[in-house]
Formats: sequence, structure tokens, C-alpha cells
Amino acid sequence: MPVASFTGVTRTYPGLSHPAVDNLSFTIESGEVLVIVGANGSGKTTAMEILCGLRLPTSGRAEFLGQPVVPGGAHRNWMGVQLQVGGLPQRLRVREALKAAECLYRDAGDVDVIIDALGLRSRMSQMVDKLSGGWQRRLDIAIACIGSPRLLVLDEPTSGLDPVARTALWEFLRDRRSKGVAVLTSTHDLAEAETYADHLLVLDEGRAILRGPVSEVLSAAGGDHRLRVLSGDPGCLSAIRAQGHTPLEAGSAISVIGDSGGLTVLREKLERLRDAGEVKFSDVLLGSVRLEDVFAFAAAGRKKETT
Repeated sequence: MPVASFTGVTRTYPGLSHPAVDNLSFTIESGEVLVIVGANGSGKTTAMEILCGLRLPTSGRAEFLGQPVVPGGAHRNWMGVQLQVGGLPQRLRVREALKAAECLYRDAGDVDVIIDALGLRSRMSQMVDKLSGGWQRRLDIAIACIGSPRLLVLDEPTSGLDPVARTALWEFLRDRRSKGVAVLTSTHDLAEAETYADHLLVLDEGRAILRGPVSEVLSAAGGDHRLRVLSGDPGCLSAIRAQGHTPLEAGSAISVIGDSGGLTVLREKLERLRDAGEVKFSDVLLGSVRLEDVFAFAAAGRKKETT
């Protein structure tokens, strides 16, 4: 069975124009990294808190190892959780915080390996309240990993980490995955999600607008390449539409998704029009489609459907 699952989960709050989580369904398997991405307010944190038993769904069902997740339930013994805001007593030393977590379990697992992998060995005597935000995040993740959890639920674990520390953390999570641990995490960094996820869940206003393996999600916008034109000229939009393409505006950037051959033809057409003085743009870039492009096109399509 899946390690964890959502089935038609909805969570509403008074005063919100839409549910925080809206009819959401997904599963997480052993040895899988599932990354949730979405804008602020898309429902990422609410979904993770429901799976941890910190919030109840308004409707639907959250399960862990085949059993319903309820506040204070037995799932806590096999689930490691790192929230956006930690709750450790500030006057503890790092060593004491780790030892306190270790004492909760009959088998705490490979604690020394966790400490070294997250770089905490040199911080063991430091007070928790003297740690920087990035080091506090590493400590929270280390505590979540104690006790050999079957599932790690990590809410934006790389927030506040420098690029080197981010890479090291993802390598650590990949090592956990190789040992059969399921990882559910979230990030605002779409390049990070694209690089390290096995499966992606893209949320917009509480609903899943895309889900699946990274390769499938990247193909969802209708092509494997993207043309980006830097221009504020309405003539560029008209010229792109005249060639049978659907552009997406984001500030002064215009993006088009398609195949390499078709977009190469479009770029050459736009460059000829610019040389003739019929359109204006400062640059045109052709490259492989990225998750940020797919997310933008999917969100735009959803907004169009609801208007």
C-alpha cells in the first residue's frame, strides 16, 4: 500500500474565497520524493499539516500506512515532520535538543550519520536561539529524521539555506529515499523541484493543476522547448498569434511553448520583422522548457477557465 494518501481532501476556512485545499488526491510511495510547488496561498502548507494530523480536513480522507490520520494518532511514531516555524525551547543546546528527540524512541536510528550529513557536529554546544535561520532549519530536519520514520514531511526545508547547503540537504534526502523513506516536501524554487523530485504536485488555489513524474509534468504545456521574447511591444503578441502560437505575457516577457523546429521558425520570423522595423524587442531566447514555464501556462489556463 502507499505510505500515505489523500482522497478527495478539502479544507475550507470562513472568509476565504476558495478552499485552502480543494478536492485534493494523491499518494506517496516508499522511496519516493514528492515535491509540492505552488504560489503563496496555493495550499501547500495546509495539505502537509492535514497529513501530519495538525489540521482536520473539512471533507475527504488522509491516510498513513492504511489508517486514517487523526490528531495525536499513532502515525506520529513513524512520521518525521519539519514545519516552517520550529518550536524548540530556545535555551537548549543543539546537543540537548537532539538527545531529547533521541530519547523518545526505542530505536532512534543512525543519529550520528544524520548529525554529520547535516553539518551539525560543529554546532553541538551552541544554544538553539543563537543559531541562524539556516542552521535552525537543519536542526529541525535532523530531529524529524530521528526514529527511523517511514515518511518525512518537510515544509520548505531549503528556505534560508545557501546554495551549497541546499545541494547537501538534497543529497541527504536522496540518501534517505534510497533507504526506503518516503519524502513529501515543498519549495518555491521550481528549478530545485525539477532537479530533485521523483513526482511533482503543482497546486493553484488549493487544486492540483498538474501531477506526475517530472518528465510528464514538463510535457504538459504542449512542447519541449520555450521561446522567450523580451518586449513590451503589442506588435510582438500579434505577430506570434499570426503564426498560430499562443503567447503568455509576464511583465515585459512573452513566452511560447512548442517544439524546437516550430519555435526556431518563429524566432527567425520575429527577427525579420524587427529588422524591417515592424516589431520591437530587446532579446529572444530559445531553450528547453522549464517547470516555471509549465506552471505559468497551467495557472493561466486555469484562470481562463474560471473567468
